[in-house]
Amino acid sequence: MRWVKSSASSNPQGCVQVRSTGEGLTEIGDTKDPHGPTLTVPTAVWDHFLDQVASDRNGYGRLSPRFLPEGGFTLTDTAVPGAPVLTYTEAEWVAFRLGAQAGELRGSHPRGVPVG
Repeated sequence: MRWVKSSASSNPQGCVQVRSTGEGLTEIGDTKDPHGPTLTVPTAVWDHFLDQVASDRNGYGRLSPRFLPEGGFTLTDTAVPGAPVLTYTEAEWVAFRLGAQAGELRGSHPRGVPVG
């Protein structure tokens, strides 16, 4: 499966990237570190997270963002002990949020812009 990112991302080296595994799971990574750590969650968990982001609510569920003073954020999976923490910039947050609002990153076939 291919990685996609928000169409609002103008930086080829910095964005939240997602892909479906084809097994009802969504994998989340960072285009800045294409071979780095990823989070893998059920697609329903990912879609719930996107709904919260798109509607400015904060009942995120098991995916836990932490907003940083400079405007970026980190993301981890609270259901997995020792899960990696992905770190994104403020520009990445803005692009990601716009993609979530547009519905580009949802479901088993996210329709964002291909990465790479």
